[in-house]
Amino acid sequence: MLESYAPEQIYFTVLLICAFLAVVLLIFGDIFDFDGPIDPMLIIPWIAFLSLLGYIGEQWFTLSSIHIFLVSSALSTGLVFLLNFYILVPLRQAESTLSSSEKSFEGRVATILTPIPCQGLGEIQLSSVTGSTNRPAAAFQSIEEPLAAGTSVLIIEVKDRVCYVVPYDDQQLKL
Repeated sequence: MLESYAPEQIYFTVLLICAFLAVVLLIFGDIFDFDGPIDPMLIIPWIAFLSLLGYIGEQWFTLSSIHIFLVSSALSTGLVFLLNFYILVPLRQAESTLSSSEKSFEGRVATILTPIPCQGLGEIQLSSVTGSTNRPAAAFQSIEEPLAAGTSVLIIEVKDRVCYVVPYDDQQLKL
């Protein structure tokens, strides 16, 4: 069936299909979670590079179609490796925001802005080089009297965006 079509037509049709699939993956790619060995974010570009290089090879060179296919496959593999190694992997590991992650708050000292009652939430402020961050806070252990504004506290745990704190006295470290 494919013998009746010129290789250029096949490559060009596959390239158009890959362009459409790339747009669909760009829009809906975050919905699907692919943990398998074959990732569509790498397969679609590989086929697109293969068809693009095959189309160019058929137009410009006089090699046989099988040689053009093999050279295009090798070049596509190299391009997709570079795409994955230098673009996709760093993007997956990048934070989506400039603010620090909540787990990095644990073990840090903060100042109470809004008093923390015995049962309930108050507000703390964490200062850093890049600025300050306000977070809701509650006592980590049950307390007998509310923690007053201006008191230093140590963040023990962060759960559900709430920092659980204990009173912190920096004089204890100077022993």
